This record gives sequence, C-alpha cells and structure tokens, in this order.
Amino acid sequence: MMITSKYGIGQQVRHKLLGYLGVVVDVDPEYSLDQPHDDDIASNSTLRDLPWYHVVMEDDNGEAVHTYLAEAQITYELTDDHPEQPSMDELAESIRSQLQAPRLRN
Repeated sequence: MMITSKYGIGQQVRHKLLGYLGVVVDVDPEYSLDQPHDDDIASNSTLRDLPWYHVVMEDDNGEAVHTYLAEAQITYELTDDHPEQPSMDELAESIRSQLQAPRLRN
C-alpha cells in the first residue's frame, strides 16, 4: 500500500504546538527510530504508522535543531519568505534546488 505524505522534502512547515518554523529534510513512511518512550507521541501506534518527518527547526536562540516529528505535529507554512529567519528560507531553497538539479551519472 502506498503511503502518501502531506509534506515534501524542502517544504517549510511549522510546529503546531511550539510555533517553530522548520524545513523538511527527509520523510519516513512510518516511525523508524528505536522503540519510543511511553510518554512520547510516538507511543501512539496510530501515529507511528503514519509518515514521520526529519525537520530542521530554529530554536529560540536561532540554533538549527534536528527534530523527528509526526505528521500530526506539523502544519503547512503559507509563506516562503521569513525575514526574521532567513536561514530557514535559505535551507529550504538549497534543498529544493538540490532536488531539482540533474543527477550526474558515473
């Protein structure tokens, strides 16, 4: 069965609870880390079977943080322009341009 993810690599998203802006850098069709802790959102088996996203977000100090989030934890980011967080815009643009670049064959 084909799993469709809502968000794609290079897409900007926002953390629903924390409000952090992020960029999707990879997508897993389902939860793929080690067994989650009981209090983790990943302990919910329904969410574990849906797509999970490797997302780089900028924390309150402007540091890039790699996070692993369930589809339910993120939402679409409507604008592509973030003067207050240009590094997230640059990351998204860089990933998208790499995805579109022709692959060189050996």
